Amino acid sequence: MNFIQTNIDQKDKKQIYRMTKGDSLKIQDVAKGTSLPVDLFAVYEEEKTRNKQGGGTETYTETVLCFTSNGKKYGTISQTFIKSFLEIVDVMESDPFAIIITGGKTKNGREYVNCELDCDED
Repeated sequence: MNFIQTNIDQKDKKQIYRMTKGDSLKIQDVAKGTSLPVDLFAVYEEEKTRNKQGGGTETYTETVLCFTSNGKKYGTISQTFIKSFLEIVDVMESDPFAIIITGGKTKNGREYVNCELDCDED
């Protein structure tokens, strides 16, 4: 596991486990327009294995974002969401912040999820 960006204590094994293992709520299932204050977050790469067409397996790397908000853990592999989230982190640096869940449909009719900074949240 390789951390790309995080605000967790990487020496705290329980915190690492909480952020990278176990169940999380899918960010795709959160209603659009919901504001979530971000407590802890971790963007990390994880090696996964999948079955190849025609037999055998292959290993690949997946980028994952998990964050906590009001005691709940949320997660996503959406690259669009992760990119926007990290842009917010870069702007806010170590200041507290909240995000608003956004999203829509692509030109091909596929649903996507995104986020933006909640500028009304203190």
